Amino acid sequence: MARPKQPGLTENELSVMKVLWEEAPLKIGEILERLKRHPKPAYTSLLTLVQAMERKGYIAHEQDGKAYSYSPKLLERNFTSSEIKRVAKRLFNDSPFALAMNLVKDEHLSQEEIKQLRQLLEGE
Repeated sequence: MARPKQPGLTENELSVMKVLWEEAPLKIGEILERLKRHPKPAYTSLLTLVQAMERKGYIAHEQDGKAYSYSPKLLERNFTSSEIKRVAKRLFNDSPFALAMNLVKDEHLSQEEIKQLRQLLEGE
């Protein structure tokens, strides 16, 4: 039986996207060097993952000599926004306010962070 489709990016896909959002275009070997995961995947495993991500439309490649260089098609801000909405919907009854309140309540914010929140809320 096929595994159900997971919304969003898997952890492995996200680690590749973070590298590409930071610096692109990159070849497979360059992505591998920059991955913060330990242990690092095998070159062929990373290549398979990147090819799957391209089929899903997250990234694209360009010919770079004999190799391909990969760049993100999925924008980081779009991904972040959709993930926050997904978490709000799943865990907080579709309420971004409840999500924000939960984060603020359960974290120990510095005075500077509290000041920044006040400024945001007051529209300054």
